[in-house]
Amino acid sequence: MTLQLSGKSERLPEPHKEFYGQPRVQMPLLISGRNEKGEQIDVPRDPVSFAYVLERRMEAPQDVMGAWQKNYIFTGDGSTAGTEGDHLIVFDAQTLREITPESELYQRALVLPADAWQELKGQKDKVVHLTAKEVGEAHGRGYVKKNGVWAPTNRSVAKVWDALGRGRDLTSYIQLVSEHSPHSNSLLNVYLNQTTKDGKPTMRSWVAIRTVNSSNAIGNLSLDDSGGRLVGVAPEAHVAREKALEARVQSALETGNAFEFNGRVYAPVVGVSLK
Repeated sequence: MTLQLSGKSERLPEPHKEFYGQPRVQMPLLISGRNEKGEQIDVPRDPVSFAYVLERRMEAPQDVMGAWQKNYIFTGDGSTAGTEGDHLIVFDAQTLREITPESELYQRALVLPADAWQELKGQKDKVVHLTAKEVGEAHGRGYVKKNGVWAPTNRSVAKVWDALGRGRDLTSYIQLVSEHSPHSNSLLNVYLNQTTKDGKPTMRSWVAIRTVNSSNAIGNLSLDDSGGRLVGVAPEAHVAREKALEARVQSALETGNAFEFNGRVYAPVVGVSLK
């Protein structure tokens, strides 16, 4: 019999964990690590962002990369519908983190206070605002082939994906999706939450759909969907990721080799110096 010599509080948590079921029920467990009885059964976690899902689909270890690519994931980013037809993409939405089974839903979206819109909109570094015109241009559209190259249908589609990817170069990711969805004429299609209630905005989770299903970005799914799937990342995983990046950069600098980060390749240039 193997001795267990480390207490639960001393053991390293699983860096990533699935929380399957209604997001409004699973989110409190993900955030606190406590079950309905208040028992600590896991470490507190953060819901993964849409950009984090894209990164893992490209850079996760090979033995788990398929799990990230072949499953849809509800993220911690909010798809927020305004009462004038405009929209806010909210990064790591605190409002979603606070959702519970008792939260008010309307048409299965989280109802926000009437004054929440202006408060969110004022957080310039945490939101991207889409005008009503941009919502109309982006909704239901994605990337299509133009002269043999996958490109956004219009600027509004590009704006949504630039926000969800947090500036990531999507070239390599689109190539991956096109290989996984070879019969699709349109990839990375965008569907925004457009639900409001009595002059109040609502919020839903941005969901990253599977790469074999065109990898659409869907912001109009239900927060009480029994088939929801959140993924929580342990804080330690963020630290480990940063250390791994530091190690890659240091190795590249010492050996003079190129390295890839966020879809871009960085390479040393001979004979060029910063003055």
